This record gives sequence, structure tokens and C-alpha cells, in this order.
Amino acid sequence: MSQAVNPQPALSATPVLATPLGHSRLLARPGDRRLCLLDASASALWELQASGLGPEALVDLLVARFRLPAEQARDQVMTLCADWRRAGLLDTAGETTDDWRLGTPDEPVWPASQPRPLAPGAWVLPVADRRVGVGCDDPPLRRRLLRMLAPEMVAEPVQVDHALRLDGTIADWRLLCDGTPLDQGQGWDAALVALLVALTELGCRPSERLIVLHGAGLVAPDGAGLLLVAPGGSGKTTLAAALNAAGHGLLSDDVVPVGPGGELWGLGLPLCLKPGSWPVLASRRPALAHTPTTARLGCEVRYLPARGPRPTGPIRTGVLFLSRYRPGQPPTCVPIGPEAALGGIIAAEAVLRDLTQAKLEALARWIGGTPAYRLEYPDLAQALALIAAIRARPDAQP
Repeated sequence: MSQAVNPQPALSATPVLATPLGHSRLLARPGDRRLCLLDASASALWELQASGLGPEALVDLLVARFRLPAEQARDQVMTLCADWRRAGLLDTAGETTDDWRLGTPDEPVWPASQPRPLAPGAWVLPVADRRVGVGCDDPPLRRRLLRMLAPEMVAEPVQVDHALRLDGTIADWRLLCDGTPLDQGQGWDAALVALLVALTELGCRPSERLIVLHGAGLVAPDGAGLLLVAPGGSGKTTLAAALNAAGHGLLSDDVVPVGPGGELWGLGLPLCLKPGSWPVLASRRPALAHTPTTARLGCEVRYLPARGPRPTGPIRTGVLFLSRYRPGQPPTCVPIGPEAALGGIIAAEAVLRDLTQAKLEALARWIGGTPAYRLEYPDLAQALALIAAIRARPDAQP
């Protein structure tokens, strides 16, 4: 069907990255941290305006093609244009909104990764695709760290990418990264938490990743990655601990770095379990009852080492679950499309950095190629049964 083009000038667009995602379209500005997801109809209108049609031409097209009343068509077009301006996708003198922003905290400025000899008395900890040396001279804290981190004990000289060291006393400690002061404070609990945070950030480095998910990552017995994506307080760490006890390797219980090709990396850190999960996991991890508590962000937690060997190397993504603990409700596990999966990832506050066209396309390929499910469960036994049933299905394999 041919359509007469209204001579009104086209909208003035800023440089925009775009790629399809299912029946929808992902948009972003170069270098930004935001993603805009357009549904099928909005995607079609975006493509038309990008080809040169102005707002009135878009209105005329909607009237002619879909027989919409002119006023209704105009309202739809103007609403879309306003949304695109607020998102910074069209030239505007006003401020843009952060509606689509994925995890905005500034990334710490870390020293460049540079191989260096492991310091005498330090240990080696594999963290994602790096080896980090960890040193601490205080005997009580050293014993706690050894139990918690299960580092590699090496006798021969080795090279590490970074060196973390805790110096000082319980009343006045310092954490150094490659010799540069990183944090300081009082109390060994605070020192321990600061060290774990530093290890996490060294392993994640969002600017080097495709995306950093807020969720738990595990490795199934067949070697495929399993992701539990959810906001805080949704029960993902408790479920991750139960899966780990049942034979899945643990990548991380809180954040999972995803590499440029969609591969998953493990951080090699312990599970961080809050009081509500202790009785639930008592029969699955009896050692939890004898694990010392640590004060973290105003809450007592227990850091429990993962069971089984630490997964090494990049892990292929197998299946993604948007998981949620719902006591008293029937268990459900339903497949969802890539748009819903992305919506869950956004809601869980993932971290994205330095968008380029190649990175946006890789993100769309990864999300579009990963089987995804919405999982709601009233108890761990039913959650494990549902996950096992999904994992056994051929269409859940990558």
C-alpha cells in the first residue's frame, strides 16, 4: 500500500543504537547506560520516523492503514514522541529521564590489571577471569578468611593480576589493592566485608562485561549455566544455596558478570545467608548452624563456603529463571519471551556500561537465545523439582 508523505520535517533524532529483540526493538544512545524497549507497534513507528517521516505523516499513516480516528492517532504519535524525547532518543532541550537506566552507580577506578608476583604468605583466589592474591597477617581473621574463601594454596612462585591486602589491627585496619589504599575502618567484620566487596568488584568490572546481572549463577551437572535473576529479598540466595547443596556448582549468589560473548563467570566467593534462610537450609547444609555470624549492612549474616569444586573458566548460559519465593501460593514455572526476560533483568537492577552497537546486538542475541522462565514457588523442594523438570526439557537447552 502506498502512502503519501506529509511534507512536514522529520523528527530530529540524536544518534541512536538499535537492534531487534523478538518482535520488539532495543534502543540506546552510544555510551549510555540506558535501554529502551519498544513493542512491535512502537518499533514500526520508530523505523518510519527514522526513515524521514514527520509526526503528521505518522498520524496520516495510522489513520489510513488502521482506520483510527485522527485525534486518537495524533494522541498515540505525540505520546510516543514525548516518551522518546524523555528517554533522550530525540533532540530536546529538556532533561531526560532515567526510566530505563540499568544500575547507575559509578564503577570504582581500579588499578590496571598487571601480572605481579604473589606476595610471601598470600593466597591465590580465582575471581572471574583473574587471579587475585589475598594477604592478611592477623591470625584470627586469617583463619576466618581461609575457611570462607578456600583459596588456592601454592608453594611455588606464581603471578597474580591484582593483590589485595588487609593491614593493621582490629582497631585500625587498611585494605590495599596493588599497594594503593582502598578502604579503612575498625572491626574485623567490617574488614571482612570490605575485602569481599573488593573481590566482587574486581571480578565484575562492568565496563569490561556485556552486563552484570543482579542474581545468582550456578553450573548444572551437565556444565550449563543456570541463572536466578531477581531483586533483593526474593529468595534467590536461599534457592542458590539449595541448588548448590543438590550438586550444582556455585558461580555467585548475588551478582554474575556476563562476558562479551554471553559467557558466565564465577567469583569464587561464599554464600551470604541472612537469618531467614538459616532454618530453611538447616537440613541441606548442617554446617550453617556452626558458621560464625558477621555484621554486614546492619544485619547479621553467615558466610558459608560453597559445596563442591569451584567452577573455572567461562560457562555457557543454559537457562534463566526470574525467580520469586511466594509462601502459600501454588508453584508455577512458565516460559517467557525475551522482552519479559529483559524486563525482569531491568527490574532486578543489572549493571550495563558503555553501550556500542556491537554490545547492544550482543546483548539482544544473548537474551534472545537464552530460554527464560518465570518461576514462583512456596518452598525449596518444589522449586528444585520445577527447575529439574525444566532442565530436562530439550527446549531448555542452549
